[in-house]
Amino acid sequence: MDLINAVLSRAETDPGRSCVRWREHELTYGELAIRSGNLGAALRDRLSADRSPVVVYGHKHPSMIVAFLAAVRSGHPYIPVDASFPVDRVNSILAESESPLLVAVGEPLPDGITGVTLAASEVEHLADTAPAQPLSPADEVRGDDPFYIIFTSGSTGRPKGVQISRDSLNRFAEWGMTLVEETLASGPQRPAVFLNQAPFSFDLSVMDLAISLASGSTLACVDRDHIASLAELFGVLRLEPITVWVSTPSFADLCLGDSSFTHELMPNVREFLFCGETLAIGTATALLERFPAARVINTYGPTESTVAVTSVVVDKEVLARHTVLPVGAAKPGTEIIIWDESGESLPEGERGEIVIAGDTVSLGYFGRPDLNAAVFGTLNGPSGTTRFYRTGDAGVLQEGMLHFLGRLDYQVKLHGYRIEIEDIEAQLQRLPHVRRAVVFPVEKSGGASIYSHLEAIVQTAGSQAPRGLSAMVGVKRQLRELVPDYMIPKIIHFVDELPMTANGKADRKAARLMVS
Repeated sequence: MDLINAVLSRAETDPGRSCVRWREHELTYGELAIRSGNLGAALRDRLSADRSPVVVYGHKHPSMIVAFLAAVRSGHPYIPVDASFPVDRVNSILAESESPLLVAVGEPLPDGITGVTLAASEVEHLADTAPAQPLSPADEVRGDDPFYIIFTSGSTGRPKGVQISRDSLNRFAEWGMTLVEETLASGPQRPAVFLNQAPFSFDLSVMDLAISLASGSTLACVDRDHIASLAELFGVLRLEPITVWVSTPSFADLCLGDSSFTHELMPNVREFLFCGETLAIGTATALLERFPAARVINTYGPTESTVAVTSVVVDKEVLARHTVLPVGAAKPGTEIIIWDESGESLPEGERGEIVIAGDTVSLGYFGRPDLNAAVFGTLNGPSGTTRFYRTGDAGVLQEGMLHFLGRLDYQVKLHGYRIEIEDIEAQLQRLPHVRRAVVFPVEKSGGASIYSHLEAIVQTAGSQAPRGLSAMVGVKRQLRELVPDYMIPKIIHFVDELPMTANGKADRKAARLMVS
């Protein structure tokens, strides 16, 4: 299976089939093929042949998909950047990726963006204009070339660009279709409809986007304004015949808080696919009760392994056997290994670091050989050389099923986003009156590494530094200029001094006791 070929083939056989819907906008497969070909030819003619990445800036407009496909058809990986990102963050990604071009889609560009940009109006014009020399398959990104690069939080305040190849994405999409094969088998007259909840800058969105495109299904997008209003969100869910729900567990919890979130609201839904954070037993139980005709599927995988590499169907039997849900068995082409601190494999039943080896492991971080050497490598086996990635996650294998046991470092998953705690601390320490900062996640009741929010403890500089609620509001406002909203602590405590360890670092445990 090849994603680009699947889309272009669908455009030939069924050009009028709906590909993406968002608010009043709709894109068919035929339009996607033509518009991405037009825009891709323009990108090919404007950019050099060095296959440098193209930043695509926007939110949920269907032309985002046009721009993604245009980039890869012209030989360039795309970097999705959501319009909610602060200008400093966008500029940091542009600098880290060495991208020569930012393409804006459906959103006005804010002031302060550095580098060469294509405004949304120009993008639409190029997508509507036939080129003098059309694209050919020879222009496309190759099998082991980067297809997309997603930037995640970095411990030093520098975002890290995770490169995923065309081959890896194809292998993921091929496996992903098997997770929902019963729904996809309903026939060509009733294409599946996938919910897109996550921004395209978040790798969870690749799950719904890739499987939907590969299978010729329809992607129904909800945006940040929909999510801010349950009434508006439920209005979309009532109108769209969603068959495959893809989201973080937190988003499902948000919806389950309303008693009308039931089979009556979404009578067509057949699968709930979860990734990005821990799925709680209570969430799975409630979904099975309210949607008795649907399956709940739990998955696991970091951005560095192309979204997800394990899965398990959570049914009543699984719920009865476990107090914390497993994340499942490895997909074909993937091996899950548990390592000890010295890098030796541990037997089943022993806790250690989760290591993923297989055909969807990332090519590495863009331009960061220092980071790559620490977490990426190759293994030699019967079938040849395989890339592996050290996740930094703790886990254990039991009866062939992987159980996720939290992080080994200062990285956390919050509402599906993977966040480097030290990244937020580094950004806080850039602010006036902030000398040092400690950030920590707060677990929901029940623990199991399910976090509700972040809190920060800030050591202020000088006795005249502001304190209290107004200071917290001010710090959040300033921090919002440096990091995305999901990285902003909910509560900020101010102290005169942070306790230190013997080696001169902030004593996190003692700091938390100060405010507990």
